[in-house]
Amino acid sequence: MNRKPAILLSGLALSAAVALAGCGKGRGAAPAPEAPAKTAEKVEEPATPQRVHLTAAAIAEAGITTWKVQIVDLSHILSLTGSVGFDENRLLLVAANVKGRVTSIPVDLGARVKPGDPLLVIESVDLGRTREEFVTELSSFNVSASAYERARKLVEANAISAGEFQAREGDYLAKKTAVASAERTLHLYGDSEETIARLRANAVDHRLSAADGATLTLRAPFAGRVIDRKVTSGALFEALQPLMTIADLGSVWVFLNAYEKDLALLHEGLSVTLRTDAYPQETFRGRVDFLGSVVDPQTRSVRVRATVENRSEKLRPGLFVTAQVDVPKPQSEAHPIVAVPQSAIQTLEGRSTVFVQVEPGVFQRHYVEVGHSFEGFTEILAGIKAGDVVATEGSFVLKSEFAKASLVEED
Repeated sequence: MNRKPAILLSGLALSAAVALAGCGKGRGAAPAPEAPAKTAEKVEEPATPQRVHLTAAAIAEAGITTWKVQIVDLSHILSLTGSVGFDENRLLLVAANVKGRVTSIPVDLGARVKPGDPLLVIESVDLGRTREEFVTELSSFNVSASAYERARKLVEANAISAGEFQAREGDYLAKKTAVASAERTLHLYGDSEETIARLRANAVDHRLSAADGATLTLRAPFAGRVIDRKVTSGALFEALQPLMTIADLGSVWVFLNAYEKDLALLHEGLSVTLRTDAYPQETFRGRVDFLGSVVDPQTRSVRVRATVENRSEKLRPGLFVTAQVDVPKPQSEAHPIVAVPQSAIQTLEGRSTVFVQVEPGVFQRHYVEVGHSFEGFTEILAGIKAGDVVATEGSFVLKSEFAKASLVEED
């Protein structure tokens, strides 16, 4: 019973609404406003802003300077960094092939030596024993050689049997082999031909002289300088243990780091000019003689070696250097190019970026495609054009400002 009034009321309301609509039309009333369109449900994630604004005071405090992009014709001088190392062909770790004791050290640390100069005098029981064996074997061989020679004459005269001759011949050959083996061991231990000749002479008396007992002098194989001493007089050492280091610093190797993008420009024989903070007014020249075969996965660089004359010995191993390598200009770059100072390029969101000043205090980011770097400038293949004004010194401050602006937008 309660449903009928509700239905009737609804019908009356509907009729009234239609009537009012009709009346409205007749009077020229404006149509009812449409419902606003629904906004997109997906909200875009905030990205790094395109521009940042800095006051003149902030620019001055950050030391930001600008540079007008120009079309230039760069001399192709590739700038690399690296360090000085030893020329390993002129480096020697002095060691003995036999264990023993150091009896004296004729040269001090830093001393210059010439080929043949004494470096260390050592005493070795094993060396003395081997010399005694050599003299003993040599004496026995001399006796066996005489017996063999007599037997050869007797067998020719049919005075002894062939079997007896062969026995003496076998003993002679065995003694000869034993002498040769002992002599090879002495050479291995470091004995010179002069020392072995003296031992041969002493074999006549079947004894060693005091000078040839158990001492050995280690000598410099080339001219150089004593750069390290690892033992003192009286110290015991093992065979092949490094005792001293000799280096010829008249020639050094310089190891440079070249990024993989520059590898196509490098080859052996290129001229290199080196500078170092230790001698800022001087330059040192050399040539590239080795390109590494492996790219370092961490730095994405390859080792490049240059051999440099160093007669003044001013380039010391471990010294940091900067190098300029004269590289041939590729045919594709035989025309002027757009370039900016290297300080203008920053990395933003993993991409090379420069900041272009579009109006005073307003900088806009531009992603750029870079080429090679020469003489403090980097080629720009795409992203900006000649006439643009870019931030150079202090561009890292702008990078920070863009990063901060991005965080504010996310908040």
